[in-house]
Amino acid sequence: MRKNRLFLFLGVLVLSALVVVGGGQLLLNELARQKAANAPYSGTVLPESRPLPDVTLVDHDGAPLPTEALAQDWQLLFFGFTSCPDVCPMTLAQLTGVLVDLEEQAPEAVPEVLFVSVDPNRDSPALLKQYVEHFHPNIRGATGTRDAIDTLTASLGISYTLHEPDEDGQYAVDHSAAVLLIDPSGGMKAVWNPPHGRSAMVNDFLRITGATR
Repeated sequence: MRKNRLFLFLGVLVLSALVVVGGGQLLLNELARQKAANAPYSGTVLPESRPLPDVTLVDHDGAPLPTEALAQDWQLLFFGFTSCPDVCPMTLAQLTGVLVDLEEQAPEAVPEVLFVSVDPNRDSPALLKQYVEHFHPNIRGATGTRDAIDTLTASLGISYTLHEPDEDGQYAVDHSAAVLLIDPSGGMKAVWNPPHGRSAMVNDFLRITGATR
């Protein structure tokens, strides 16, 4: 009889401990969630979206791409050029990782990435299509006339410089490496400057867009 009472007492004690531990873990999880929600963004989030200018680009299939067409869903925007030796492939690889993570965490909210070439003289739509195919299927290439590119980059605070060509006609291009977040109204909502942290961008994106994990 004493042994049965002892076992009963131990069972109640263990059950109580499990309840306390479980409740404590729930509290810790909630505190961690609140801490993450209140943590500063890794990028810069604008209080009001900055409207995009009314220009028309050309996508990598050769189809017209007016900026008003971007007012559909959340999108990421990055400027570069296909002969870029380092920044562009590294950033697009990082953005591929962001898209893969979002496919796992919030598959209904995976955005498109628009890679806009600032070097239309060398980057034809066909070359852009071939280039972006090395990355994620959600990455689309685009370019445009010099005027269209200049208008778009200036309005978004993106700088680039085409250097004088050498004797072989080759030239270097310097450009901003920022990644921009375009909201469903077609305006710039956030900016991530390098270095681009994959998990930090994913967390920012989920918080800004309100997507669920």
